[in-house]
Amino acid sequence: MGALRLTLLLCLSLALNMNSVLADSGVAASSLEYSSDNVLSVDIKYVDDTVHLLLGKTIKGEDNLWYQSSSDQGHTWSTAVNITEGQTIKARITRGNDARLAVQGDHLVVVWMSKKQDGRHNAGPMMTMVSGDAGKSWQKIDSPADWQGSHGFFAMDADENAISLAWLDSRTTQGGGATQGLRYSKSVDGGKTWSINKTLDDRSCACCWNTAQYHDGQFYVLYRDKDPSDMTLGKIDPEQAWIQLSTVGDFNWDFKGCPHIGGSIAFDDQHGLIHSTVGTGHTKHSGSYYLNSSDKGKTWTQPVRLGEETAVHSDLAVAAKGQVLAAWDYITESGFRIAYASSSDQGQTWSAPKLVSATGIRATHPRVIATTDHFLVVWTEGKAKQASTMRMTTIPLGE
Repeated sequence: MGALRLTLLLCLSLALNMNSVLADSGVAASSLEYSSDNVLSVDIKYVDDTVHLLLGKTIKGEDNLWYQSSSDQGHTWSTAVNITEGQTIKARITRGNDARLAVQGDHLVVVWMSKKQDGRHNAGPMMTMVSGDAGKSWQKIDSPADWQGSHGFFAMDADENAISLAWLDSRTTQGGGATQGLRYSKSVDGGKTWSINKTLDDRSCACCWNTAQYHDGQFYVLYRDKDPSDMTLGKIDPEQAWIQLSTVGDFNWDFKGCPHIGGSIAFDDQHGLIHSTVGTGHTKHSGSYYLNSSDKGKTWTQPVRLGEETAVHSDLAVAAKGQVLAAWDYITESGFRIAYASSSDQGQTWSAPKLVSATGIRATHPRVIATTDHFLVVWTEGKAKQASTMRMTTIPLGE
């Protein structure tokens, strides 16, 4: 892919992230083919046999966040709760800079970027809410950040001992070049209070989403580094030391701007693997790629491209018996579409890509989770300058 085509790809990706939405209330459903209107932001988790869904919306000109759950693998859903009801919030949330959710038993934490009119790109400090009763009621808490600039591109997860949060801000940024730094904090009381912030990397890409997951008591973070702009995996160990493990997809991509492209990780305990997808705009390797690691993230297999070179945003999940499903969006003449492929042999071979989104509509930023029964693929779609709709569909584990 030439330099001009790469520039057009990244500009189209950024424009799609910035699409505005119209006001509408959205309607709950009780089907595996689930949708919701006027969606700005999506996060989804599968914890303790429950699917947890967080949507950011604009309704009648007001920003708000909605939480609901499913205890039967997505067949039926609880009534959506507007966790910001009665509050006037200004949320600076888009796909790729989504509000994020962490689940630790009955304790839930939600964090998002606020909107600040005089801030750069209207970006403001993070806002945080917690629930101690499995999402029935919610309270605002003090920010986990101890620096009051703008914060964004959050990644959050929990285990039985702690809830951990990683994000980007510019408190120590040096040298410019579309950079921020990767920060970290954790809570050991269900999200009520947070530790002193720790800088994990003081020079990272400024605006690519981060991915984080707990595994064996360690908090793994996948983020886009700088110089070059490839993806890096690191972890916080039980002693709270930061260990930078490896580059995931060593493309040596030198990009001075903001590509708005992240990646994903998923742990396969049965086969001792970490699965990952990463995106790159390198002129010789452009696209989304799959890799895995059999030594806890120190080294990786050769990258395998998923779909065409115009693939941009990707995600994956692994089921209990090791089946893997990866989904990605890619650019066509009519905009973005969503495709997926599956592997039953730990990523050695992949099925032919299959489409899940319709033609003539812009579909973007798929998310994938594996439940006991199936995979769920979630994305947002809409025509240019019109409301976005969240779509959710089911993919059988054996497909």
